[in-house]
Amino acid sequence: MAFKENPSVYLVTKPAINWPQIANFFEEENVPPIPDSVRAGDDESAAVIEISARMCYMSYGRGRRDITDFINNLLSSKDGSVFEHVNYGLIVTGVSRSLTHELVRHRAGFAYSQRSQRYVDETEGTFVIPPALSSERDFTKEARKVLDDALVHAAESYTELVTALEKSLPKSIFDSNTDRRKAIRQAARSVLPNATETKIFITANVRALRHFIELRGANFADWEIRFLAIEILKLLQVEAPLLFGDFLIEDLEDGTQITYPKYSKV
Repeated sequence: MAFKENPSVYLVTKPAINWPQIANFFEEENVPPIPDSVRAGDDESAAVIEISARMCYMSYGRGRRDITDFINNLLSSKDGSVFEHVNYGLIVTGVSRSLTHELVRHRAGFAYSQRSQRYVDETEGTFVIPPALSSERDFTKEARKVLDDALVHAAESYTELVTALEKSLPKSIFDSNTDRRKAIRQAARSVLPNATETKIFITANVRALRHFIELRGANFADWEIRFLAIEILKLLQVEAPLLFGDFLIEDLEDGTQITYPKYSKV
């Protein structure tokens, strides 16, 4: 059994543009070529948004000549639909089941693939410590001991249940060994707490991610998911500064952080 206090977040997929096809489209539509109409620099996500936004009015090569001004105008006017064309994929580990119960409520614009407790053995599992009980908070040492004892007991109970079910569940009632192992683990997981660590693959578009970060990065959000939202924000601010650069991060007296955007509810 192991403990984790902070998640790990990996940015694993991002937008890519087939520039030759875009060039063909521009040529066939008799609009200015790519260098004159798409000014995204190294960030192709901004190019996706400009190309899709200009589609509405076929305004390629006209109007705003600066990509920053172009994106900020979309954000300020809340033209959020074009931000749905840009998707990022994230792998998140070291988060609790209680966090993912909240995370998967964000459905529009999100897709999830999560570690299964029915197929994966939790005998050597990991537990996530809530931020209020982290090792950095000396004033919660007594409460932390209560939590540690409960997690140790839960881990022992899970192992005992798996062993007892392996002995008692007859093989004859299952079509395969896989079905039997699944039945054992799905029953044994009933004693695992919300603090059990999980791993999840997330794909989401920019509009959905901005909504998630704005809601879950706010002061009223649970500390664990707020920390995750801000970690995701920090990654995306490096990857796509035009799309997430308006979010500000503020330190609180309790040692946590919050974030909020200049352009709200895009």
